[in-house]
Amino acid sequence: MSVAGRAVVIGRWTARVAGTLMALFFLAFFVGEGFPPIFRLPWRESLSVLLMSAMMAGLLLAWKWEGLGGVLALAAVGLMPLIGMRGIGTLLFLLPAAIGLLHMVCWWALRSAGVGWEVPRKILAVVGLAVVVFILLCANEAFGMPPLMTPALHPSPDMVGTWEARLGSMDAVFTINPDASVSGRIGDATLIDGRIIYNRSWFGKLMHWRTGYLIMGKLSRGDRFTAPLTVRGVGLEGALFLAQRPLGLKLRKQ
Repeated sequence: MSVAGRAVVIGRWTARVAGTLMALFFLAFFVGEGFPPIFRLPWRESLSVLLMSAMMAGLLLAWKWEGLGGVLALAAVGLMPLIGMRGIGTLLFLLPAAIGLLHMVCWWALRSAGVGWEVPRKILAVVGLAVVVFILLCANEAFGMPPLMTPALHPSPDMVGTWEARLGSMDAVFTINPDASVSGRIGDATLIDGRIIYNRSWFGKLMHWRTGYLIMGKLSRGDRFTAPLTVRGVGLEGALFLAQRPLGLKLRKQ
């Protein structure tokens, strides 16, 4: 095969690998946050979800149907500005568009020629292993509580103490102890077996998933609760999930 032909084959495999990683990147967010209820969203948001799904599908279909997958991915990104989606000019969306275009170019160049040279199997094995590791890391971050590889939390002196927040008609009081145990109350219910932990591993922090901390435990009336929290200035902010109902939570140290 000529030098130009080998360059096209390298471009094909570059597009395949990069497209798969981008599709997995977007899919990880859907897994972590849950697939949006598109039939209950406003039409613009529903179309945004469908276009992002089409973009991911195109990047994956390109493994089998290179031209079709490239057209689908590029068309999905191209339609996003027409419905008013923001952030289209960022690398997050420009890169999938460029990958779709590369698929189309490679398909056009190779559509009538047989491919006599392929990427060595060792390279494919390394790429495949990297994809598997990426999927496992995403699954660990999405379903682990806490995820594996999350270090034990030793609260700093700034975190140790009593924190309070108003939750509509009731208040929440959390006392964080040096051993990471948490006592206090939510309304008139006392906390039992409360503790604070890191809520993500190094991978979650790298991907900007989840919050930095999580308070979890149960109440004296039997309900379990979780409170994912992030440091905001001198406070801790996040949400309180009680009986599967989220409440905004802004804790201030007393």
